[in-house]
Amino acid sequence: MHLLTSTICISLAVLLTACNPLNREDGAVVDSSTATIGITERAAFELLIVALEQRPNADLDCLQFLPESNNDDAIASSWEFAAIEVHDDTCGGDPYVGHVRDRYKVSADDSVMIYDPRDAEYKPF
Repeated sequence: MHLLTSTICISLAVLLTACNPLNREDGAVVDSSTATIGITERAAFELLIVALEQRPNADLDCLQFLPESNNDDAIASSWEFAAIEVHDDTCGGDPYVGHVRDRYKVSADDSVMIYDPRDAEYKPF
């Protein structure tokens, strides 16, 4: 009986260790037992801003970003964001209208994609 109890305890410890995700500093979580990758919404948004800042004509002061993902979890494999134009005295435009300029998808593998409405799919940014 003692051998059975020891075997169960060791098996449980191995399973719990294997299922414990490894946290990365950028907010992504890697679960090595199933090779799935996840990222928090905040980390995905930060990756998007970094990618946009590298563009020469990024006017981030006149954009507002709203998450569009239907992820109820804190960690997901990807997050989608809509870039909505800000219309005010500084940016100009009708303050009662907010156009979606672009849509972006940020994946846990650090890739950023932009939505192409002609093909109705995300393409590399």
